[in-house]
Amino acid sequence: MSTPQGLLAGLTAYRSARKQLLDVLGLPDSCRDPLAEFAERFVAALTGGALATSRVQAKWDILQPNGNLLQVRYLANPADRWVNEHLVQTIPGVDRYALVLFEDMHPTGVLTFPPDLAPICSALGKRHPRQGKTLQFTRRNWLQMRDHADVFTRIGMRIRLPPYTDGQLNFSGTAAQRTPR
Repeated sequence: MSTPQGLLAGLTAYRSARKQLLDVLGLPDSCRDPLAEFAERFVAALTGGALATSRVQAKWDILQPNGNLLQVRYLANPADRWVNEHLVQTIPGVDRYALVLFEDMHPTGVLTFPPDLAPICSALGKRHPRQGKTLQFTRRNWLQMRDHADVFTRIGMRIRLPPYTDGQLNFSGTAAQRTPR
């Protein structure tokens, strides 16, 4: 069992590493989850999109060059097994939903879903309700998408895998404002 001093030492080490990551992201004062901050900036850098002016606004995080709105979420798990899953949801007024996958703290994929999830659910053999609006995303789904990306890109997904070479990764993206639809 850890001692209070051991726990405080661990927190001090984490605080230093967290501050270093936030400095790279250009966010020295953020109290948000650093993986959420990273995921949003990573997707903006990959897509050439502009970050929303408010980092905590509802619905969308990135305004893409084509005018589409993109919501960004992340899912983090150990490398050898998944203990977390994710509910992908269509968001009214948002054009796409991006999910950054972390395994052992490495971004192993970025999945961008279209607003109609029914074709994706069908390709995955899903049986849960509301398949047009939700997808109960699991490790098995990730492996299927990763290993058969061509099937899913044909039905509207965008699947990015390492190495991430789409454009230059620049975390100091400019903020964008968009009036609600």
